[in-house]
Amino acid sequence: MPEGHYGWIQECGEALVNVSGQTQPAYADFRPNAAKRQLREEFSKGSQEQVTELSLSTLGEPAHERLERLSQLPPLLMEDGPYCRLIREARDVFVDGHFYACVAMCGISFERFQRDKAAPYGATRKHKLWQVRNMLQKNKALLPDTLSLCEKMADLRNDYAHGQGLNPKEDALKSLAWMQSFIENETNLMKDYVIADGTLYRK
Repeated sequence: MPEGHYGWIQECGEALVNVSGQTQPAYADFRPNAAKRQLREEFSKGSQEQVTELSLSTLGEPAHERLERLSQLPPLLMEDGPYCRLIREARDVFVDGHFYACVAMCGISFERFQRDKAAPYGATRKHKLWQVRNMLQKNKALLPDTLSLCEKMADLRNDYAHGQGLNPKEDALKSLAWMQSFIENETNLMKDYVIADGTLYRK
C-alpha cells in the first residue's frame, strides 16, 4: 500500500472526496486518531504508573514521544491547495520535536494562504503582508476572525524569525491551535457540508 495508508484506509495525503455527485479535491490527515488509539492500547496493557515504562520499552523513547505529540494534533479534512503541503510540514516538524521550526512553518502556511486568496484582487509578491491583509479585508475575502489570527501569527512568526522566541514548545502549540481555528473558519470541508451515506452534501 502507498505510504500513509492503513489497509485500504488512507490516513494522510491528498484525496478525492465524494460531494453529492462530484469529486472534491481534499487533504486528509487522520494519523492523530491512530496515535490516540495506539496510546490507549498501550495504556490498557498496564497501570497508569507502568504505562510510560511499558510504552518506552515497546516503542522506544523517541517513537513514544513522537506518538504523544501526534496525538495532540486534531485530525484534518480540508480543501486541497498549495498551502496543504506547508500545513503538513508544520505539523510534522512539531511531531518531530522541532518547535522553533513549527512556529515558522505555521507562519509560512498562513502567509501562503493569504497571498493565494488575495491574488484575484491584485496581490503580487511585491506586496507586504499587511497590504495583502488590507486587500482581503476590503474585499471581504476572509472572515474578520481569520484576519485577526493571521495578524497574530505574523507577529509571532516574526519573533522567531529574528531569534526572539522565548517559549518554543508552548508557542508551537499556540500556533497549531491558531492554524486549526484558521482551517475551521476558512477551509475545513465539514464547515459547509454534512456526511450522509458516506457522501458529503452541502448544508
